Amino acid sequence: MENSGRSKFFYFNTMVCLLKAIEGTRVRVEIRNGVKIEGLLVVADASMSLEMTDVTLTPIKGAPVKYGRFYVRGRQIRYVVIPDEVDMLQAMDWQINKFKYQKSKEMRQQKDIFERRQKIRERNAAKLEKKERKLLS
Repeated sequence: MENSGRSKFFYFNTMVCLLKAIEGTRVRVEIRNGVKIEGLLVVADASMSLEMTDVTLTPIKGAPVKYGRFYVRGRQIRYVVIPDEVDMLQAMDWQINKFKYQKSKEMRQQKDIFERRQKIRERNAAKLEKKERKLLS
C-alpha cells in the first residue's frame, strides 16, 4: 500500500481493504461494458485497480479468451464477486488490524532510532565538553 494520506483514506473508507485481504484468491469481476473477467487476484491498489493472473475474459457476445496476466482499472469495475468461502468481515478486520500493527511497529522502530541518535549526541557532547575542560586547564 502506498503511504500517502489520500491512499490511506481510500483504503480505510472504501472496500479496497477487502480486496487487499482476498489477494491470492480467485474472483470474478464485471466491468462497465458488461465483460466478465475471472482469475486469480494478485494485487489490488488504493484506486481499486486489480492485477490478475490465469484470467478468462468472457465478452457479452463471443467466445471466452484466456490471458496469463490481466490488469483492470478501478474506474472500469462495476462489481467484484467475492467467493462464498471468504468471511468478508473477518477478512476486512484482519487487513485493517494488520495495517495498524505494521504502523505501530514502524513507530516503535522510529522511536528506537531516535533514542539511539539521542544517546550518540549526548556522548559526543560529553566528549566535547571533556576536551574543552582539558584545553582550559
